[in-house]
Amino acid sequence: MKNADQWKPTKFERTNKGVWRSSRKEVPARSRLIADRLASVYAAAIATHAKGRLADLGCGAVPLYGIYRDRVSDVFCVDWPGSTHGAAYVDLFADLNEQLVLEQESFDTIIASDVIEHLHTPQALFDSAARALRPGGKLIVGVPFFYWLHEIPHDYHRYTRFALERMTTKAGLSTIELTSYGGVTDVLSDLATKAVASRPRIASSVYWLTALMRALPPVKKLGLATRESMPMGYLLVAEKVLAPPSLEGG
Repeated sequence: MKNADQWKPTKFERTNKGVWRSSRKEVPARSRLIADRLASVYAAAIATHAKGRLADLGCGAVPLYGIYRDRVSDVFCVDWPGSTHGAAYVDLFADLNEQLVLEQESFDTIIASDVIEHLHTPQALFDSAARALRPGGKLIVGVPFFYWLHEIPHDYHRYTRFALERMTTKAGLSTIELTSYGGVTDVLSDLATKAVASRPRIASSVYWLTALMRALPPVKKLGLATRESMPMGYLLVAEKVLAPPSLEGG
């Protein structure tokens, strides 16, 4: 990763207890809830699956670097020219809607964190990842579902688990983990905070008030019960299956 020594945390931070969450300094109240959820699901997936040489597609400010850097041997960052998140860490500029020029079977882990909703042709990213992964390598993809429009005009899609599974299968990858996060209580809390986004102090108060409400046992139970039917988003882990050993005739 270019300029790795200059990297600074942005979206996520680690607490004194070792838990990853949204940065209280960098993330405004209107986006803090979903960033909290993302920190949790990405940290869990990275701890389980990330290894070896890693490619971060649509890297931006590389918000996950602090989570995966000690688990991998090398990081390669890809983003499109003119990204709103800057280009300080980009090793390769490319249009992620097109087939990426990455060496075949050269990566053990590929991450696309909240990227594919900004692609009008997301299948290209899955196909590129399938080609660039080594056998046994993992693709980690996070994507929002019940979430407001952002990075306009480059916000094209919202995906169900069925669409994610289809793109995975079409690329020749195998889904090994596909989990939803959030639920109706998270969705409503997020909407309430965003409804007053133009008033930061009020938004902060709504964030903390809804956090207290979601901690109540009946509310927490409702959130868990509706995580599949009304998710904030999904976390997908797909694998490039090891090729079966060839059988020699005779």
